Amino acid sequence: MGQETFFTLSEYKENYERLKGVFIEAYVDNDEEEFISLQIEWYQRCLDNTKLKHGFAGDTIGWFPKSLLDGNGVIWEINEKIRNEDGGIDQIAAQNLSVSFKKILTFLQLLQEKTISAKDPGKPSAAQWALYHYYLQKNNILPPFHEKLKEIKALSKEYGIGWKNFEMKYNVINNSQGLEGYSEGDVKRVLLLLNDNFPSLIPEFEKLTLHVS
Repeated sequence: MGQETFFTLSEYKENYERLKGVFIEAYVDNDEEEFISLQIEWYQRCLDNTKLKHGFAGDTIGWFPKSLLDGNGVIWEINEKIRNEDGGIDQIAAQNLSVSFKKILTFLQLLQEKTISAKDPGKPSAAQWALYHYYLQKNNILPPFHEKLKEIKALSKEYGIGWKNFEMKYNVINNSQGLEGYSEGDVKRVLLLLNDNFPSLIPEFEKLTLHVS
């Protein structure tokens, strides 16, 4: 089964159900969770092909896909789209594609979380874990991240959630000082976590999240 690539979020959404159906019908044990996981891997590769780096390729110095200079190769259909008429890199085209691939990845990561949550509704989501950790860090129960990406990946593995989604939710919550990035349902789930582990922190947490109720 060939890999179709879409270059805008709207096009991808229009084709998502068709792609999923083809994948699931291709093999008896294929399911949506596996499909989403493979799609995330593919569009992460696509995104990596839009990141530019200045350096040497052969006898030429200039801007090239970072994946090429790092020895990871290129996806040729993306490489063609980020080239200008003279064969050089079109940095604006690369940036535009990067934006679209990031949006597609976010869409897939949210679907992935919904799929996992549907199988285990009692399991906290990425937003809930992010809010919980932000609040414990804010109250010095947990230390701030020292090697943020490494620690987020370790936590994501421990909790069974996508690390990119966890990182995204944490960044929104942290950058807004706990005022954005979660819903009323997320607050209720974190209250249960606090009640099980740090009940004395509940009153201040309720004050912090009063605006979403």
